Amino acid sequence: MAKHLVFKPWFRAFYAHRWQWWLGFKLALLTIVCGIGLLALSGWFITASALFVTVNIYAPGSGIRFFAVTRTVARYVERLVNHDLVLKIQARWRIAWFKHFQRHAYQGLARFRVAQAIQGLTRHIEAMDNLWLRLAMPAFAVTSVSLCFAIWFSFYHWGLACIVVVTWLGAVCLIARLAHHSVLQAVKVEKYQHRMRARGMALTESIEETLAWQQFDKQSERIGHYSRQTERAFLVEQRRAQKIKRCLEWLTHGAIVGIYGLAIHLFINWNAQMSSAEVVMLLLASLAWQELLLELPQQWQNYGRTALASRRLLAEQASNAVKARVTESADASLRWDNVTVYRQSRQLFAPLSLQAVAGDWIWLSAPSGEGKSTLLNATAGMYSDFSGEIAVPNLSEFNYLTQHTDILDDTVFNNLTLGRQLSEQRIWQVLEWVELAERIRQMPKQLYSRIGEQGIRLSGGQYRRLVLARALLKDAPLVILDEPFSGLEVALAARITARLMSELPQSIVLIASHHVPEMARTHDRHAVIRLSHC
Repeated sequence: MAKHLVFKPWFRAFYAHRWQWWLGFKLALLTIVCGIGLLALSGWFITASALFVTVNIYAPGSGIRFFAVTRTVARYVERLVNHDLVLKIQARWRIAWFKHFQRHAYQGLARFRVAQAIQGLTRHIEAMDNLWLRLAMPAFAVTSVSLCFAIWFSFYHWGLACIVVVTWLGAVCLIARLAHHSVLQAVKVEKYQHRMRARGMALTESIEETLAWQQFDKQSERIGHYSRQTERAFLVEQRRAQKIKRCLEWLTHGAIVGIYGLAIHLFINWNAQMSSAEVVMLLLASLAWQELLLELPQQWQNYGRTALASRRLLAEQASNAVKARVTESADASLRWDNVTVYRQSRQLFAPLSLQAVAGDWIWLSAPSGEGKSTLLNATAGMYSDFSGEIAVPNLSEFNYLTQHTDILDDTVFNNLTLGRQLSEQRIWQVLEWVELAERIRQMPKQLYSRIGEQGIRLSGGQYRRLVLARALLKDAPLVILDEPFSGLEVALAARITARLMSELPQSIVLIASHHVPEMARTHDRHAVIRLSHC
């Protein structure tokens, strides 16, 4: 993505609140100007008093009080205005993303869990508060102050204005280098953190197997390796920021010496043009301007993480803008025309074509990793990296049992209905189909018995049959089942298949399974498709 487009939507959002944006900027600028004026005036007053110069205490005293009060008030109001602006923009993005997941939750589930997606996107949105509060506004403020200093100093001598302009241009070059390096380091940090989180989650989910195979220490060491890589990347970023700050310090120190020397020269040679009070205030104001410049490296050190967060959000927005190429068939059939799916630009299997009508069962068979689940996701409209044409009976009504499902720490009834209005009679009927009704009746409260976190009170086969029942509770013209009989005995899987054949006569059933029952190979309404390499 082009660099100049990274923040374009955010600045467009700022423009929508341009009056508040402009008010916050003017308040920030007023705060800086009052701070410089306070330092210059109070410094001149103290210096004049120390040199035993006769000074009318009321003249600078009123100015000092004015700058102090105005700076305090402007600072707090500016923080209220700018933070409110940032929160409004972040709220707009959060609402937009939640609406997206509400409308297209199934598409979000195809690529990652909705909870993880929202967490990641929210983290990126929160990182964007740097854009205005720590990047854009300080940079605009320092640029405006530098321009004002150049204009002010030009009334005394063009040399003073040139020193200010050259120093500001040098600071811009240094900050640009820091921003470029910050992006590179942010990419490294993001990569190492992603690997560290992925390894940590994998280790947590498979801790029993890892301990049994005595691989826990080895996996932990790999997590520690990525953690050390992350810390090293942070240290490199810190060192680069410190190096830029030291260069900026030498640059600004040289500018201060140049301003001071030229001001003394003007005072000595053109006494009528510049007074001693003006020399002191000029020097102190320059010191305040130097402090503003020296704060920029620390602020722009976060530029990389902010730019990376914006790129992630815009990339996600662009991917969500792509319309799924799944269409609705006119004859209520399932149709694939030369369909194949891709993973990281690699074609998984040869193009596939078929047409199925109500009552047909389609079995997909292939080794793990050959694209069965990906093809099911594409058929459900959850995966867009495919070629060919897919048409389904109804785009919004289908049942889908994914390979990885979750059970809530709740009752059997709530786990099956998930908030849907379903009768107990229908629930018992479907439990009979999967031969789980007898087990539920043995529970103390039957449908209203709690089954524990991740269904701990159920065996692996009962767990799978429960989520299968959940996928069958609602009538739909298309039923998609990914490894529905995983963990079940062959005889039990055959009985459930035979039962579902009689109970789902008006549905097209699409199944991905490692094991295809013998009856499916001989039945005339069943088709077994083995995905082949291209």
